[in-house]
Amino acid sequence: MGSSFRNPSFGSSSGVLPIGVKWLLISNTAFFLLQFVLYQAAGVTLNFLKLIPIQTVSGYIWQPLTYMFLHDVHSTMHILWNMISLFFTGPMLEVHWGTTRFLKYYFLCGIGAGICVVLASFIAGTPGVATIGCSGALFGVLVAYGLLFPDVLFFGVIKAKWFVIIIGAVNLLDGIASRNAGVSHVAHLGGMAIGFLIIRFGLLGNSRGSKDPLTWLEAQYKNWKLARARKKFEVYMRNQSRH
Repeated sequence: MGSSFRNPSFGSSSGVLPIGVKWLLISNTAFFLLQFVLYQAAGVTLNFLKLIPIQTVSGYIWQPLTYMFLHDVHSTMHILWNMISLFFTGPMLEVHWGTTRFLKYYFLCGIGAGICVVLASFIAGTPGVATIGCSGALFGVLVAYGLLFPDVLFFGVIKAKWFVIIIGAVNLLDGIASRNAGVSHVAHLGGMAIGFLIIRFGLLGNSRGSKDPLTWLEAQYKNWKLARARKKFEVYMRNQSRH
């Protein structure tokens, strides 16, 4: 699936899709095709994988992850637009962060957006409404793009930072004005908020080698073990000197 990016405003500088984005494109498309076949052949809807808040809090704890790989089987536009968004905004972030950090950020935004939907659904009284799609994760990616590459042009006419602000404002106003519960807007805004917080507080580190939280915790644990071993050795030596 390697492809050249003709628009210098988007994608990786090498012009080849990095492995993380490529894997996400393939896996989302594969899940959609599986959904489509199961639904058309047997009417199977895979509800247990969708994000249905009343089910999530009842023990279906995998739903804030699995809902990200499901899309609307009644139209190809849902999966198409999400994959186009990932194709154009994901590569530069993955090149900047590296595959591990990029995927970690993507899934944190998606899962965080799902948790926001669960909380909002109980407040709005719609815990039985299902949410599907990776839009929450992609809105997080969009925020990262706007923060890290604010002056890159979207569509050759608007800077990324202004595009992100406009998209966020539209989703907020649309969610408020909607007569529906607007859980999809909650997912979008939730993904944006989670993404902003992750970057704002440097929870992923950066491309210059800063340690992410897990690496930092691992280093602290190793330091603690070394200090503990040193202390035991000192006690042992003191005891030996007494004999």
